[in-house]
Amino acid sequence: MKTEIIAEIAQGYEGKPWLAELLVRGAITSGADSVKLQLVYADELCVESYPYYDLFKSLEMPIEQWRVLVSMAHDAHINIYFDVYGMESLNAAKELECDGVKISTTDFYNTALIDKTFKLFRKVFISTCGIPSDDLDDLVNSCPGNVLLTLLHGFQAEPTNTQDNNLARISTLRTRYPSVDIGFMDHSVGSHDEAYYLPMIALGQGVSCIEKHITLDYSLEIEDYVSALSVDRFKYFTQLVETYECALGSSSMDMSELEIEYKRRSGKVIVAAIEINTGTQLLPKHLAMKRVSTKPSKNHFSQMKQVVGKYSTAKITKDEPISHLVLS
Repeated sequence: MKTEIIAEIAQGYEGKPWLAELLVRGAITSGADSVKLQLVYADELCVESYPYYDLFKSLEMPIEQWRVLVSMAHDAHINIYFDVYGMESLNAAKELECDGVKISTTDFYNTALIDKTFKLFRKVFISTCGIPSDDLDDLVNSCPGNVLLTLLHGFQAEPTNTQDNNLARISTLRTRYPSVDIGFMDHSVGSHDEAYYLPMIALGQGVSCIEKHITLDYSLEIEDYVSALSVDRFKYFTQLVETYECALGSSSMDMSELEIEYKRRSGKVIVAAIEINTGTQLLPKHLAMKRVSTKPSKNHFSQMKQVVGKYSTAKITKDEPISHLVLS
């Protein structure tokens, strides 16, 4: 299964239509599978006295502008998702016909919003940071069977320190909630190579998606730029994931043809450790295991239990493979 790469614009568009369009274009150019923005209406996110109310208010854009962004994404055949924070943004997301929505931990206990989200959208992302496992149990159990739910591990600490990522928790989430997908939100420093390495570790844990912030240029210091990859770095990141995710292969223990062939070429077979006379009952002291050919015969034995206790029907020289032809 291909790992979905989500270019997270978040608040990086700063309420400016031209900047939002440039960032969506950057996500498309970078090869991301999806793009995501925060669909903000300040009055459903906080009270007017909240310190960042004016910032949130500045992020509001007309519905027509959001529609432009949806069209840009869909014309480029990538998904577009919105973070929603209340009924107004949820209904707007539905009207805009986006491909899914995300509920942050801000609204994890906003049951009315989550219930309606499950009714309106088939694809839903929900952040897990700071949420006790018992409450996650209740959420997963309440999710309708027709909803494709993804639990997102990770949080933003501008940036999040390496040791605070707890990537091992991804395996715990996958084991505890096998019926839903698990994704990773990486918030490491976007200009550092760690921004490549941490998602690759998460990839090995079996995540279904990786969310990473995108920005235009670090010198511009656009909102959320600290944890973001510039467009050129994001393009390299998508190529990196595409190149190496195939290494995950299958979890099945069935051997591939290449594995079987390797075992045949490199496996040892049972040979005579000493010269063995006709009629000798074969004991461990008579036998050794060695490679004899890169194309072993089917008449050769690879396990001692197949040979010990049998009798030789002919003389066997030292290092000669024991075969069906000389045993009784």
